[in-house]
Amino acid sequence: MDSLTQLALGASIAGAAGSKVFGRKVLIAGAVLGTVPDLDVFVDYGGVVENYVFHRSFSHSLFVLTALSIIIYLLTIKLKPHYADHKGTLFAVIFLPLITHPLLDAFTSYGTQLFWPLSTLPIAWNSIFIIDPLYTLPLLIAILGLWFSRNTLKWQRINSAALFLSCLYLGFGQYAQWSVSRQIKNDETAENGQVLIVPTPFNTLLWRVVSYHDDKYYEALSLLGRDQPLQWHAYKHNRELIKGLQTTHLKQLEWISRGYLRFDSRDNKLIVTDIRMGTEELYPFSFVIAENAGSWQAVAPTQEEVAVEPELLLSLFKDVFN
Repeated sequence: MDSLTQLALGASIAGAAGSKVFGRKVLIAGAVLGTVPDLDVFVDYGGVVENYVFHRSFSHSLFVLTALSIIIYLLTIKLKPHYADHKGTLFAVIFLPLITHPLLDAFTSYGTQLFWPLSTLPIAWNSIFIIDPLYTLPLLIAILGLWFSRNTLKWQRINSAALFLSCLYLGFGQYAQWSVSRQIKNDETAENGQVLIVPTPFNTLLWRVVSYHDDKYYEALSLLGRDQPLQWHAYKHNRELIKGLQTTHLKQLEWISRGYLRFDSRDNKLIVTDIRMGTEELYPFSFVIAENAGSWQAVAPTQEEVAVEPELLLSLFKDVFN
């Protein structure tokens, strides 16, 4: 999720766990701890592909963050011995903002390596967009109320309610995704391919459905509760371009994307695109990984820039509302 959401979630959880004992300063602690896992964006893993693949790895590991929580807890007790009177609350204020960060990220489509260093696939439940105001705004309102209002008891209750609503919203996203999967259950195009169902930007009502086949992939939009046949659009993924090509960067991109990749040859360059996020012509993650010198030769990868055209954004949704 975006940094503002993680900050708000961390502050809200810390406030719920410890504001009665430690006062409003726990909001600052929770906000800071809630953003700590994303500090790995300042780590250079060796290149643009590595930075893409290994973001949300060690810094989002449940094992690493649990160990970090214990270290911070012990240091806090050492520096503030009087906090030992509230050991359980103190640990909750430290542990919960840290651990909920990667758990929330796992609901998005990017992929979060919750069990690093175990060699498991990144977790991606694909049921909330990385920015969703309906999730974030109640938490922001609650923590601002806790910070500025003198009626702390009232805002503690509001904050608890906001957290409860945020959990319900995550559950609704899972339900909505399941509902869309039921709507397309008997769709021939979906049944014959590897299916991905993800929310469109800023909501959990309109969903993008991808059906990935051996020779091409199909995209359609589905509106929750609107039971009508999907209007599919077919696109070539051009996997024949990489026949015989084996590079470390290609393997990494196949792994993080679970195979949802498109390949294009432009200006003698091989461009690999992760199609899980975005939509046709608006995919944010495309990388040049090879150049044609009679055959594909691996190069130091670069990331392609994305130009967003407003007219294209509007045209994407016409099939749903026609």
